[in-house]
Amino acid sequence: MKSTAEYLDDPERAAARALSLLQGLGGLSAAAAWGRNGAAWRRLAAFGDADGLPDGETLSAGESPPAGAGAQALRAGGQSLGWLVWRGAPPAQLETVAALLAGHLQCEALRAEQAAARAANETMLEISLLAGECPALERMLPRLHRLMQRLLDADNFSIALYDEDCSAFHFPFYVDRRDPMPPDPERIFPLAGPDASLTAWLMRGGAPVVLTGERIEELCSQEALASPAQLPVFWMGAPLANAADELIGAVVLQVYDDQPMPTSAEQQWFMFAARHVGFALDRALYHGRLERQVALRTSELEGANARLRAEVAGRKRAEKFQDVLFRIAELSNTSLSLEAFLSGLHRLLLEMVAARNCVVALYDMGSDLISFPYCADEYASSLRARKPGKGLIEQVLHSGRPLLLDPYGSLPGVVAEEGEMPPKSWLGVPLYCDHELLGVLAVQSYDGEVVYGYRDQEVLEFVANHIGAALARVRALESLQQAYADLEQRVRERTSELDAVNAQLEFDSLHDPLTKLPNRNYFSKALRRAWDAYLDGGDRFAVVFIDLDRFKLVNDTLGHLAGDHLLFEAGARIRACLRHYDFLARLGGDEFAVLMFGMDAVDECEIIARRIVSEFERPVILAGREVFSTASVGVVLADRAHYRQADDLLRDADHAMYCTKQQGRQGYTLFSHQLRIDQADQLALETELRRALEEEGQLLPYYQPFISAATGELAGFETLVRWQHPQRGLMSPGVFLPVAEDSGLITRLDRYMINAACAQLRAWRAEGRVDEDCALHINLSSANFRDPDLVVWIGERVAHYQLPPAMLHLEITESALIDQPEAAATAMQALHGLGVRLALDDFGTGYSALSYLHRYRFDVLKIDQSFVFDLDRKQESVAIVRAILALARALDLDVVAEGVETASQQAMLKEMGCGMLQGFYFAKPAPAWALDWDKLAGLGREPDRVA
Repeated sequence: MKSTAEYLDDPERAAARALSLLQGLGGLSAAAAWGRNGAAWRRLAAFGDADGLPDGETLSAGESPPAGAGAQALRAGGQSLGWLVWRGAPPAQLETVAALLAGHLQCEALRAEQAAARAANETMLEISLLAGECPALERMLPRLHRLMQRLLDADNFSIALYDEDCSAFHFPFYVDRRDPMPPDPERIFPLAGPDASLTAWLMRGGAPVVLTGERIEELCSQEALASPAQLPVFWMGAPLANAADELIGAVVLQVYDDQPMPTSAEQQWFMFAARHVGFALDRALYHGRLERQVALRTSELEGANARLRAEVAGRKRAEKFQDVLFRIAELSNTSLSLEAFLSGLHRLLLEMVAARNCVVALYDMGSDLISFPYCADEYASSLRARKPGKGLIEQVLHSGRPLLLDPYGSLPGVVAEEGEMPPKSWLGVPLYCDHELLGVLAVQSYDGEVVYGYRDQEVLEFVANHIGAALARVRALESLQQAYADLEQRVRERTSELDAVNAQLEFDSLHDPLTKLPNRNYFSKALRRAWDAYLDGGDRFAVVFIDLDRFKLVNDTLGHLAGDHLLFEAGARIRACLRHYDFLARLGGDEFAVLMFGMDAVDECEIIARRIVSEFERPVILAGREVFSTASVGVVLADRAHYRQADDLLRDADHAMYCTKQQGRQGYTLFSHQLRIDQADQLALETELRRALEEEGQLLPYYQPFISAATGELAGFETLVRWQHPQRGLMSPGVFLPVAEDSGLITRLDRYMINAACAQLRAWRAEGRVDEDCALHINLSSANFRDPDLVVWIGERVAHYQLPPAMLHLEITESALIDQPEAAATAMQALHGLGVRLALDDFGTGYSALSYLHRYRFDVLKIDQSFVFDLDRKQESVAIVRAILALARALDLDVVAEGVETASQQAMLKEMGCGMLQGFYFAKPAPAWALDWDKLAGLGREPDRVA
């Protein structure tokens, strides 16, 4: 569709018509019409002498027309579109004609702008379509340049592409009329650094730039940029970005002094076109990358496909190869003759190797001959046995390694047999059997196209292994018959030996190696059999449990050899007391057990029990010394009403024996219903004792004073424990101390009493009732010596209650020294180091060995009350007490006599020189709150007064 201006005349004809109209009106001698053509001016029409009139550029610059002349600006829409100049008197219609001409020029300008916009839009569309039409940059960029030239003068034009990986760029397209050395398209320019270019500066800035020549020089100086080889008068550039607004390059336009300057509209079109160029280049670059990826992926897939086909082919070959090898392995496990085996092996070998000609050669070292058990050859039907020569087979035998010859190789010194056809290719591998070289397996080819390789060698070596195994099987068959005969003889011999060994092993597993008596395992089996028979209505029986008293002392004193002799003698003595059908066993250590069959009453059991106890009253001669070792016996009679299993009988017999030991050893105890009740009561008592140790107020310390025999003054107290049971009432130590010792609670009980006594002693000292000369005696069990923290704990208690250590006397029995000799010595030495004093309790009732007084450092001896009780009745007791006192004086030990109950006992002990006395004669044990301090003080004033 044409515009209004297009239906009218062009600007030149319109201006001519307007001037003609003005000329006809008269008054003007000359006139001219000027119009703007972009930034330039052109004269559209004139009449008369118009050359002397000012032009449009002069008038636009603000100059006034000369005298006699006039000028009228042609304006429309606020724009200056041209000038109308004249000489002479202007007619009245001049302004009207000027307005009409200005409207015509405005229409022409609008038409020109519309045409330029249409051309620019078409150009932008073509730029956008370039990526699809010309995906290759080599073809795309020249066309892009031509399209840009439609918009403006783009003779000096370049495109730079940015590489983000290396932070650099290159110029795939560069056109400059004046640049003598345009950059190579492959050359890389850094984006930053010294002497960077204007293009690099443009891309770093990320915004369009328009520069004049002067601004370029100033910018290069400020930013340390490299100056262009030819300085342009105008430089314009815009960064190229993709759809994600990421930098991909730049487009640059340069104008030199011989070129027209771009108008503002052209500059805007350039910047607008740069955006479309960026999108087009991004699509082209993406298309190029995609094509390269497709090509690379296609190449990879082709390679993978080729490898897959090769793998499939290889697997097929491997499957076939594996199948043949499996059949070869099956063939080698058959019982075929050697010749049939080798023939079948050759047929299978043909499936893997071109082995039409195959030979198996064996070498016999004894006869020094090479034989050929199998030969398949085109030119030799069979080979005779021969001496070793210089052939190929001999070379393999000599080296023990495979030998491969092809048409291009030879072996120096190797010659063929006379009349033999020389092969084109030969392969031989040694035959081994258990690392012994037996012969050679060889294949050969007379065809030049068949050449053996190392893969064939691997196959042949595998086949050779099976041939070696077959040869080993033949040899084994030959020696098997002889081996069978030898084996039968050896089996007969070993069977008899094994029967004897098994019998001995069975005997050893059921008998004690020392006494040769049945062991615990054998006894348990016999006990279960007897119990099962008894349940089925058989005879009643009894179980006897025997333990040797003080066996550990004999073993430790005289040695293990003497202990073994004692055990053997004990077994013999027990056996002598039994009937021939009773079952005796050694359970372990010094424990024996007996099954006595046919026992219907307790009386029968007691007869044999007494016999066993009396048998041990006779001494045993060990290492030339007479040794007495008594026996503690426990007896239990089988009873269906009270037992459910056989092991319970042995348990109760053991408990009855333990009761015998508690009663003083050397005797027997018949297990009864009351013992069973006592046993349950003991368990309950142990539980209650544990609870009492955790509570306050049940376990009470009682204090019994002892006085100085000379002055009658209070010398100290012995702390004794009593149990105020909530249900059982006040219990004496004899009831619960054995339970504490058996259950391991004795150490906790001792600590409980020591702590309570120390607290009471501090209270007495605070009240002024005792001084530092008053001693406090506390019993200490042997079990405490196993506690490595004993000494530290006692030291903490003494320090906690702020007591002088010498006030604390720990009473130790002889049994503690026997049970824990080394631990006792160490602990006692450490206690002496604390300042605590030690007393040997119940001296005279045990072994009373003088070595105890020599080895262990005691401060006090306590004479047992059994000697004091008979002091005024038996002279033996008097002699013993005098001896103890004399020994104490010689060792500088204090002495306390226990159990003083009469005045005569007090007088005799005082006359003998005993230092301190303790007993009911002075005071009974009582709790701290019940002590009669006035009475105790009166003893010092009246020492001979009877209590």
